[in-house]
Amino acid sequence: TQPWRTPIVMFEPIDPSNQASIGFDMFTEPARRAAIEKAMADDQQHASGLVQLGQGTGATQTFPGFLVFVRLNVETAPEVINASRSSTAGFLYAAFRARDLFQTALSRTPLLPVNTEIYDGQPDADNLLFRSETPPVETFGDRLLVTRKIVVAGRPWTVLFRPTSAFSLPSSRAIPVMLGLFGLLLAGAIALVARYQERAYDAVSLLHETTEKSLLEKELMLQEMKHRIKNSITRVLAIARQTASHATDVKEFSSSFAARLQAMAASQDMLTRSRWQKADLGDLLRIELGQVFGKELPEGILSGPEVLLDETTTQALGLTFHELATNALKYGEAGNSVGALKVDWLLEGRGRDRTLVLNWREAGQKQLEAPAKTGFGTKLIDLNVTRELGGTIKRDFRAEGLVVVIRVPLAG
Repeated sequence: TQPWRTPIVMFEPIDPSNQASIGFDMFTEPARRAAIEKAMADDQQHASGLVQLGQGTGATQTFPGFLVFVRLNVETAPEVINASRSSTAGFLYAAFRARDLFQTALSRTPLLPVNTEIYDGQPDADNLLFRSETPPVETFGDRLLVTRKIVVAGRPWTVLFRPTSAFSLPSSRAIPVMLGLFGLLLAGAIALVARYQERAYDAVSLLHETTEKSLLEKELMLQEMKHRIKNSITRVLAIARQTASHATDVKEFSSSFAARLQAMAASQDMLTRSRWQKADLGDLLRIELGQVFGKELPEGILSGPEVLLDETTTQALGLTFHELATNALKYGEAGNSVGALKVDWLLEGRGRDRTLVLNWREAGQKQLEAPAKTGFGTKLIDLNVTRELGGTIKRDFRAEGLVVVIRVPLAG
């Protein structure tokens, strides 16, 4: 029902007693909400009213105390724009258990001969933050009562001092000393909040630096994408021209061109899924052969170790495998049974001198001879392997079938 949610997301230091509070929505509790709303309006520290610390978090025990909030700002516009507005990204806060805080301050020697009561706002039983254990001397009544109004992180407090039995009536300097110690206590609390605010400013500076870096990386990514799109369009146009020059009619052109575009798309899809990092050679072969022979390939048709290919090698070998598979389907025994096809590969060398050696074997063909004329598919294979990848390709037309050996250097 509230316009904002302010869940606790981090505690420092972390210990088991704090973990139960992670996720508690500060805005659901009226006293905390009032301090948060004030902190949203400026960059000052704002203390809450009296709250029960640990309330609403599943803790077995709660403690009366208060919290001090300060907002964490984020600029709403880049530096190049003349805008001074900022938005609230969150809050830093410090929680103070009232009893622990004041007992620690008042237990230092010499012990002061006064009873101290501290109220959030007006002196009222519901507003009591702390009362000393040593009772005041009733005989004095309110004759020696001293009242002080102070402001702690924007929150008005009332402090009442009454003498105890240890009070020396003629000339006691206890109350000034008490006030001095109490002032030091408050100064320490404010210094703690200021330290957290300083760390918040450091976090904002780091966030700004990270944002600038992200914008630069985005610009580089856009330039790289434009480069890849341009290369892809160039490749598609070249394939279209060559396919058209070797086609006998529009139907043959449409079929061949669509198949080659599908082979390119399959390679692009693999690279996209890997965020343009690396593509697996075995997966690339399964996709390209599956488009030609069907997705269910026989066991044992492919064998070799894991080889990861970069973008250029993936696209070039994807088209190469498509053309080899298409030729095997048209002219080889693989057109009758894909089991007649075997593809295996291995790696030679190490590091930056690695070479991929791939063997493409088509078995079962009779009286196989080298073709008298070189088609576009064969030219496309040779261009991809030799020019695009700087490798070699060797075809051996044996009596029992075709053997193609491709050697491609791999980047380190």
